[in-house]
Amino acid sequence: MTSITPENPPMPEVAGGVDTHQDTHTAAMIDSVG
Repeated sequence: MTSITPENPPMPEVAGGVDTHQDTHTAAMIDSVG
């Protein structure tokens, strides 16, 4: 059987960050799509 999935698919580039405060924590992530 032939596979249509590549053995090593490209890894998406993702950036993330966390802003911590005493009462709240906010996390955000963004990729190449937005």
